Amino acid sequence: MFNQLNSYTRAVSGAVARFKANTSGAALVEMGMVLPFLIFLTAGGIVVQDAIRVTYLQSKAAYTVSDMVSREDNFIDSSYFDGMDSIYRFLTNNSYPTELRMSTVECTADCADQAQRVLEFCWSESTDGLTDLTNAQMIFYADRIPLFAEGDTLLMTEAFLDYTPWFGDLIISAQTFDSIAFTRPRLAPQIKFDTGAIDTDGNQIIRDCFNN
Repeated sequence: MFNQLNSYTRAVSGAVARFKANTSGAALVEMGMVLPFLIFLTAGGIVVQDAIRVTYLQSKAAYTVSDMVSREDNFIDSSYFDGMDSIYRFLTNNSYPTELRMSTVECTADCADQAQRVLEFCWSESTDGLTDLTNAQMIFYADRIPLFAEGDTLLMTEAFLDYTPWFGDLIISAQTFDSIAFTRPRLAPQIKFDTGAIDTDGNQIIRDCFNN
């Protein structure tokens, strides 16, 4: 019994050794085994690199638009906002669907305390597909808004891009990239929004921060 087992072991070991030492065969077979993996690896690298590129592009575009608006010293209106939306699409190469929302935030009390401060949205304007923000939604933003002095304002710019990767969802799934930029007004205490409407006294209806 032992001799039979020993002979079988030697036979198997010899077969394995001969297989390892054998250099015959077609390179085409080996390529066929490795090529699918190489194609998948290359495609994955291209898709991931493109996603990183689009994320960076989208983030820089959001900050650029926010910086442009922060330098205004007059009212902005719907036409101006639409212009900024067009610039945002241009900066992202018009490659994917985009959405934009701008809001002015004011701190009215306890502004040095992240947990206790009182923040308000003075006005909010957005593209189709988004809703304008209200103070009831401040709870979702309070932790992201940096500390700033009482009575001051910040321009909050939210930019969205609906990214669809190459090769569908094979490597990474379709998703929405979003960026948020906070910019302090450069030339005026706040950025005011002209609604284009007139009140009963014939005055422009301006959306602004009460304390400014």
